[in-house]
Amino acid sequence: MNGAALKGMAIVSIAEGSRLGRVDDLLIDLAQRQVAALQASDQGKRFIVPFQLVRNIGKDAVTVESSQVTQVDGQAGQAAGLLRLEEFNKLKVVDESGTFMGTVSQVTIDPATGHLVSLDAHKGGVLGLGGTTTTVAAEQVRAIGQEIITVANVEAQPEA
Repeated sequence: MNGAALKGMAIVSIAEGSRLGRVDDLLIDLAQRQVAALQASDQGKRFIVPFQLVRNIGKDAVTVESSQVTQVDGQAGQAAGLLRLEEFNKLKVVDESGTFMGTVSQVTIDPATGHLVSLDAHKGGVLGLGGTTTTVAAEQVRAIGQEIITVANVEAQPEA
């Protein structure tokens, strides 16, 4: 599942039969290479839902058991190695041979576990058109830093 597709989805409590809010962003644990939490809001109130407490990700909504899974959204989590998807999508991707492959343009996650499945690195083109996009499987990622993702050497595929 494209991680960005979660943005804007409703979060629904199964036990209370209510909408708790909408997903604003994904918080990614760089060390674990997975989504750690969903950052959400409702009527100006911000909260997070730990990803392990997400019951299901459907076509139209994210379900949780109850409103009890929500936690106050604080900035302390980001200092502990969590990065917002918006920030993750600004990381540069460099392969082992030192070749700049592009900037992360899309992240694919496993909706059941939140683990990174793959990422797309895009470079070149004008206004997002043209250029080269390289899909990198999670197994090819060597390290994820605060500015750069290093990956094993992979072949780039020009966009059609």
